[in-house]
Amino acid sequence: MDAIGLNLLITWILASLVMAAGSALQAAFGMGLALFVVPLLALIDPRLIPGPMLFAAIGLCMAMAYDGRADIARRDLGVSAVGLLVGTALGAIALALLSGSDLPRLFGVLILLAVLMSAIGPELRPTAPALLAGGTAAGIMGVMVGVHGPPMALVLQNDGPKRARAMLGAFFAVAYPISVAAMVPVGFFGWTELAWGLALIPAAMLGYLVSPVIARRIDQRRLRLGILVISAVSGIVLVLR
Repeated sequence: MDAIGLNLLITWILASLVMAAGSALQAAFGMGLALFVVPLLALIDPRLIPGPMLFAAIGLCMAMAYDGRADIARRDLGVSAVGLLVGTALGAIALALLSGSDLPRLFGVLILLAVLMSAIGPELRPTAPALLAGGTAAGIMGVMVGVHGPPMALVLQNDGPKRARAMLGAFFAVAYPISVAAMVPVGFFGWTELAWGLALIPAAMLGYLVSPVIARRIDQRRLRLGILVISAVSGIVLVLR
C-alpha cells in the first residue's frame, strides 16, 4: 500500500470511530451526532463535513424517527420544515460565495455558536413562530457545517426528553437529505463526498445498534457537558488553524 492509500485508510478508520461513537450517543440520547462528530471530523479531514457526514447519517435518523413515530407532532414538524427549506437555500447560497480557504474557520465559528446556543440559549416554547425560526436557523447552520440540532433543540427543550428526541430524529430525517441535495448544485457534494458518505454508513449503523447499551451506562448530564467541552475546544482549534 502506498502513502496515499495508507493515509486514506487511517482517515477512514479514525472517521469511522468518531461516527460510530456519535451515532450511538445520538440514538441513545438525541444528541452527539453533530456537536460531537462534526468538529472531530473537521480536525481529521475537513472534506468529511458537512456532506459526507450528513449523507452517512440519513439512515440513522430515519431509524430514530421510526422508533419515535408515536411521539412526533406532525404539525410542528411541518412548520419547522418550512423554515428548514428557507434556511437551507440561504445556507447553500452562502456556501457558494465562500472561498475554500475560509471554510475551516467558518466551521469553527459556527461550531462555537452552536455550543453557545446549547449552553446558554434562551428558554423557548414550540410555538409556530419559534418552530419556523428554529427550522430556518437549523437549515442555515446545517447546510454550511452539518449542525442542525442546537436551534431546534432550544425550541423543543420543554417538550420532555422522549418527545424532543423523537421530534429531533424526525426533523433530522427530513433535514439531512435536503441539505445534501442543496449542496450538489453549489459544488459541495459530488462523487468524492458520496464515496466518503457511503464509507461512513456502516459506522453510523453500528452506533445505532449499540445505542441501547450506551443509554444504560452513561449519565446524560455529564455526557452533555463533555460534548460541549469537546466541541468548544475543537471549534477553537479550527478557528486558530
